[in-house]
Formats: sequence, C-alpha cells, structure tokens
Amino acid sequence: MAGCTAEAPPPPPAPLTELSGIQATGGIGVTALLATTAPTLFDADRGAAATAPGYPGGDVRPAVVRVGKHVVLTVSPLYSRDAEPAEILEYTGPSSPPRSLGRAFSAGPDTGGEGVWLIRQDAPDTCRLEHVSLTAGALGPGQPASCRTRVRAETPHGLLITINADSAESTDALVEPATGRTIRQAPRILGAAGDWLLLDGLTDLTLVDLRDNSSKKLSRPSIGAAPTVVPSREGAIWAVDFANAAYRGTNTQTQDIWLLRPDGPTWDHAPGMPFITEHLGRGFDWSDAGDLVLADRVLAAWHPGEPQWRLSQAALPAGTWSGFAVLP
Repeated sequence: MAGCTAEAPPPPPAPLTELSGIQATGGIGVTALLATTAPTLFDADRGAAATAPGYPGGDVRPAVVRVGKHVVLTVSPLYSRDAEPAEILEYTGPSSPPRSLGRAFSAGPDTGGEGVWLIRQDAPDTCRLEHVSLTAGALGPGQPASCRTRVRAETPHGLLITINADSAESTDALVEPATGRTIRQAPRILGAAGDWLLLDGLTDLTLVDLRDNSSKKLSRPSIGAAPTVVPSREGAIWAVDFANAAYRGTNTQTQDIWLLRPDGPTWDHAPGMPFITEHLGRGFDWSDAGDLVLADRVLAAWHPGEPQWRLSQAALPAGTWSGFAVLP
C-alpha cells in the first residue's frame, strides 16, 4: 500500500539547450566595454566599435569594475609568481588613453559612484586603504590595511572586503572604512547593496537586513557552488548566477540566473535557464535602463518581467577575455 500511495518521483529535467531568445528588430541598444587585452568598445548590434589606445599590452589580465556611470580597469600580469599591485586605469573614451589612478592590489566602487577604494602598497609588507575620487584624486591619507585585503564594494552601511584574500583562511567582512571597525563578518558574503547582505551557507543562504541586523534563511533555488551576485544599479534587484562548471558530473558548463528581491524576499527565475555555455566567466551586468545583460556568443538583454531574452546581432570577440561593463 505504501508503494501505491507514495508521491510520484519528480520528472527528469528538460534537456539543456544554448541560450535562447528573439532577435530584437531594432537591436538591444547596449554598448559595453569588454575586458580584452586592449579593452574593446563593443556595440551589441554592430560589433566592435573601437579599441581604446594607451592600455598595457602583452601578457596581461584586465578586469573591469563599474563605478556608477564610470568604468575602471585593473590590469595585472598574466604570469606572476608573487602577488604584485595592478595598474588601475579609468576608461576615458574610445579614442583617448586611460587616466592612471596608480597601482593597487585591488579596487572597489564607492557608494556614490564617483570614486574607488584601493589597497595601496607603500612598502613590501605595508599597505593602506585609500579612497580616491575620479575627479579630485586621493581623499585623505588613508588607513593602514593588510596587503592581503581585497576591496569589493562600498554600501551605505560600510565597505565590503575579503580578509586574507586568495588563501584558505579568507573571510569576508563589512567594515567602517574610517576606523576599520567590523560591522559584520562571515566566512562568505556573496553580495552587498543598499541595506542588505547575502551570506553563503552549506545548504542555504542568509539575507541580512543591516537596518536592524535581522536575518532570514533563504532556500537555494538551484544547486551548485557559491553563486555570483550582481545587484542592479539601484540595488533593488540582485542577479544571482548559480553557474556550474560540471553539470551533473559531466563536462557541460551551465549558467542558471535567478533574481532575488531582498525586500520580499522573493526569487524569480530568468527565462531559458539553465542553459549550456562555453563562456563561463564572461560575466553579466545591469544597464542604466534596468536590463540584465549577459555575454554568451552575443550580448543578450532581458528586462525583468519580459518573457524572453533579446539577442543582439553582433558576435562577441573570440578568445579568453573575461568580464565586461555596460556603459550608460
């Protein structure tokens, strides 16, 4: 009798496909800066528009950091035995060289979108945390900091950092930048924006409301390693990618993007997810118009609530580049 009354097993998952959507008749209207060796200005509907001059070439690893309506790049050596500071460069346009912000171990946007927080090196084992305006330069002398600290992003409640970055002892913390006082610390803080933190756990996630320090457990909507979190520009919606480099123990790579609205909190599944990809690490970003944009063969845009992705016409450059930032 027990066998007769047991619940039926869940249906097998549908076969995975590549990212699907519609070819937008008028294009998707997105321009992005791609983190190729020499950064590429890319029009989603027409292709590469320009390669900005004056950037380091050769064996380097660029990464993009969106700072409000600005873009800052960190350029590190591709092959290096020892950690060394990267060149920090502000993108100034497709036909002008970048503006140097000096060298630093890491860079993260400030909450106003007009400056960055940097970990500067003053001596082999001596570093400091410095706040640099993109228009006015250094805002004060800075505070002593470990050279192994990674700056991630500032929120109205503090600065998100990783302590002992790239080591087994790494941990994340939200700190008061002026004093170094720890506001919240956890083994893994996935994201921070506005009044919220998202913490990783073994089987679930924890959403922390920094206004009253309350927390709420969230079930993971998808199985996988620690997801990548990118809040929208105003911070009200968070794109959370449960990417998997070995889907169901195979060599298939997948992306699986969900939207988290912390105020709910609620989860919404982006259309066409999960999908097969050969481009893990190309990243995703939000546009000023509130579209989520991802890179997979082409740039694809989706506005929350739409039934499907809008696919651009132009193919993205080949190669091993990683990351992009949508320009205003």
